[in-house]
Amino acid sequence: MSEQVKPGQGSGATTADVCALGVAELAEAYRKGRLSPVEVTRATLERIDALNPKINAFRTVLHESALAAAEAAERQLRAGIDLGPLHGVPVSVKDIIRVKGTVTTAGSPVLMDAPPDEEDASVTTRLRQAGAVLVGKVNLHEFATGGPDPNGPFGLVKNPRKVGYQPGSSSSGSGSATAAGLGVISLGTDTGGSVRNPAALCGTVGIKATYGRVPVHGVIALSVNLDHVGPLARSVYDTAAGLQAIAGHERRDPYSAAVPTDDYLGAIGRDINGLRVGVPTNALYRQVHPEVREVHEQALKMLESVGFDLVEVDLPDADDVEALFVRINQGDSAAYHERFRDREHLYGADAAKRIFPGRERSAIDYVTAREAQAEFRRNWLAVFERVDLLVHGVNPICAPKHGVTDVDVNGKSHYVRSLLGYFNRAANLTGLPAIAIPAGLGPNGLPVAIQLTAPHFKEARLFAAGYAFEQALGLAPKLGIDVVD
Repeated sequence: MSEQVKPGQGSGATTADVCALGVAELAEAYRKGRLSPVEVTRATLERIDALNPKINAFRTVLHESALAAAEAAERQLRAGIDLGPLHGVPVSVKDIIRVKGTVTTAGSPVLMDAPPDEEDASVTTRLRQAGAVLVGKVNLHEFATGGPDPNGPFGLVKNPRKVGYQPGSSSSGSGSATAAGLGVISLGTDTGGSVRNPAALCGTVGIKATYGRVPVHGVIALSVNLDHVGPLARSVYDTAAGLQAIAGHERRDPYSAAVPTDDYLGAIGRDINGLRVGVPTNALYRQVHPEVREVHEQALKMLESVGFDLVEVDLPDADDVEALFVRINQGDSAAYHERFRDREHLYGADAAKRIFPGRERSAIDYVTAREAQAEFRRNWLAVFERVDLLVHGVNPICAPKHGVTDVDVNGKSHYVRSLLGYFNRAANLTGLPAIAIPAGLGPNGLPVAIQLTAPHFKEARLFAAGYAFEQALGLAPKLGIDVVD
């Protein structure tokens, strides 16, 4: 990072210059006195105030507490107290993650008049402990059930790459905010692709770690057996820094895994030569629009060129994944939402039709679905006896326009919401870690991503492989943070 990014020194730098910086650049600038956390936080808040009316990424902006946290970070750094790479770095969280003193609405009228949170979610606490500056809470589809919903209570979130197009869901605000430079990292949640989907459509990086790797204590649930919290950012490095801060066992979380975390930032730049990468041959993964397929094929060539060995694999039960996902998700979500039954009339129609059908599922159906999930997981784990990673797309299409509900892929009409989930459900059902990384642009200039999946608790391998691909491609700097009409 160079001196000219600092505003107010006659250099002609802009707020956008500062807001485009990543974790490593800010860390260096802070410690060398070229920038301060207060300057960067002010620039971020100014950019949010200027752009949020256009893209609707934020539900709540925490002006006062963010500046107070930035001032505290500045004092600590001057005193030689260094909390790590996120110290003084602006971040946000999805408005389904509790933040003490704020109302966590989960994007729903059901919770709009709820009392302020009495404590932080575990991941919020961990961000604060890492010195991050929480600038706000970002929008989402109601109760993280999917999206987008044009009739939702808080309006549509827009894709900064082209505001007339969908940003992905349900962590739409996280994808939109990071792509537009409204903070460096945003935490989303992922039950069936809701971190990876917005990352892919908005041209950012997003990771869903191994189930249980990141605590969900203090996060409003959709499916306790499928829910994950994960960071989105504009680079693999920044995403690794985000996961480093929030990963680890949490005794208050019954779903948390007591497995030591790895050095994710230390994996950046690690040698990946000879890693075996499985390329699925299943019919499911061939349901790809031609403009996306072309980018995927170029990405595979790039992976080979940087030292990966590509191996064709047949993924077991891949074509049955959507039906199994729905059975478990509906059962879990209906059970969780029993606590709000007296407010049933406040649910939006879209969320209601995704949650309430679970009430009609029998205990036998749910238990047999969970048994099928266990078998599905075992079968997928066996694939990793042959390969170190899997690679396939995140979405079969580029971001569709707002209002589009059905699209044609290879002569067959598909419901957009289902289509955007097809490639993502398996990682939730198996609990395997998966990362979405920009791989190129479609003919309309919208991003296309690939997805890498690793064995349980091998997130460091994802970061090593993802960084090698990202650096070889060189796309991240070209995407920038401009909001395009």
